[in-house]
Amino acid sequence: MLVSTPVRRAVLASVGIGLAVAVLLHEQIRHLDRIPDLGDPLFSTWRVAWVNHQLFSNPRHLFDANIFYPEPLTLTFSDPVILPALTAGPLLALDVHPVVAYNLLLISGFWLSGIAVYLLVDRLTGSSRAAFIAGLIYACCAYRFDHYSHLELQMTQWMPLALLALHSFITTGRWRAVIAFSLAAVAQLYSSMYYAAFFGVYAAIITLALLLVHRPPLKRLAPLAIGAALAALLALPLDRTYTAAQPRKGERDVDEIALYSAVPSDYLRANPQSVVWRNRFPPSMQERGLFPGAGPVALAAIGVAPPFGALPLVYAAGLVFSFDGSLGLNGVSYPHLRQWLSPFRNLRSPARFGALVGLTLSILAGFGAQRVLTWRRSGTYQTVVFASLVAFVMIDAWPELKLRPVWMDPPDVYAATKDLSGAVLAELPLPKDETLNTPYMYFSVWHWSPMVNGYSGYIPQSYIQLRSDIARFPDDEAIDALRRRGVTHVTINCGLGFPGCDELLDAMRRAPRLRMSANTRWMGAPVQMYELLAP
Repeated sequence: MLVSTPVRRAVLASVGIGLAVAVLLHEQIRHLDRIPDLGDPLFSTWRVAWVNHQLFSNPRHLFDANIFYPEPLTLTFSDPVILPALTAGPLLALDVHPVVAYNLLLISGFWLSGIAVYLLVDRLTGSSRAAFIAGLIYACCAYRFDHYSHLELQMTQWMPLALLALHSFITTGRWRAVIAFSLAAVAQLYSSMYYAAFFGVYAAIITLALLLVHRPPLKRLAPLAIGAALAALLALPLDRTYTAAQPRKGERDVDEIALYSAVPSDYLRANPQSVVWRNRFPPSMQERGLFPGAGPVALAAIGVAPPFGALPLVYAAGLVFSFDGSLGLNGVSYPHLRQWLSPFRNLRSPARFGALVGLTLSILAGFGAQRVLTWRRSGTYQTVVFASLVAFVMIDAWPELKLRPVWMDPPDVYAATKDLSGAVLAELPLPKDETLNTPYMYFSVWHWSPMVNGYSGYIPQSYIQLRSDIARFPDDEAIDALRRRGVTHVTINCGLGFPGCDELLDAMRRAPRLRMSANTRWMGAPVQMYELLAP
């Protein structure tokens, strides 16, 4: 039996978007063992591995991750990326290297997001070619490359799928569409909590606008309440856990939020990976290189130009809201959202509304592409224009990815932990820049011993205090401070190249309350482990 034409078109579009993503990310695909930096990519590699390790060994303590010991619920200090981690679970179960699994998961966010937008715009426009252009724009939008190191910020595929279900419900009133919308919204929550918070308000605005356009009978809207209740029920485990952890973290500081609130001129700052635009615009601020590219802007402008269409105007409203949301404390809506909705008080970077700006531009660009493709009815004209638009979008988005290799195996010193029952590690020295703890978290994928080190969206005060208490390590006061925290062993790794390592190593060898447990070499430098002794 032949597969239906819409399904065939969707499969071909998926293959086409996948090929385009492979071309744009060819450097990453050639080097699946490399990452752009040793900060957030290692952190995400650890998160993905931890979720899979803990869910199948001790699921009741999933959120009690092995960092910042003995702090509880440390996985809640950032986004837990539970659903993406489970997606990578089969790869890890097949002994695919954690870094390779992380990179495949990262790339999948580009590809699946493009497919999801294709499906949405195909329904809205009825043009598979216009939908392909829209999907390609979102698959490789500039915002993604500004956040190339942030795994959860690539997990955007659930938002367009939720919008697809929303359109289906508004026009048909079918229950299954409401269920699909609720499931997609919850899937977004378990993939990226940032986007779930932003999208909840965005979807409410789009829903109201669609109701004004379609004016369905009021009785048809009853399932919306059931869908909301279902979504709330499925979100409850995550909500309860983060509520329990909230007193330890507190709300985000206003100055920090202001730093990550965009200003309109940030939309004229290109991300540093953009080959075409990075030298034509001012350099970007941190997380605020929001220039979306010429292709999305030009096609979106064509999509909303007169004669006006109802759906383009609906998404124009969504664009205005998401743009204002990205301005954070510099905008109109965000201060009110922060006041009225508690999740917004825990978010650091309003500029991440840029993901919804990019999504809306891609949808509007689909309407624009439809118009351009139908200016003439000639088949040759449409084929040439379609091919030209594909090339234009890809050139516009072309990135230069600078990748660095990752250590594929941990230092041998951690083999000693297998023979130590209840070992708690302090990897020394405790850095002031917590990002430098990510190698230790990455190495823990091979041993999972608790450690006082850590890196996340929140840094607990106890870590900062401990760092001060052991400033004179290895004197007795520092060792006592570590023992009070439950630390049993300390490690020192001169292969990581921190200054003063040889001097600290010499002092540790001579300290009477340290007993060597392991002495190895890694990267041509000494790596040692010591047991902390009582007075």
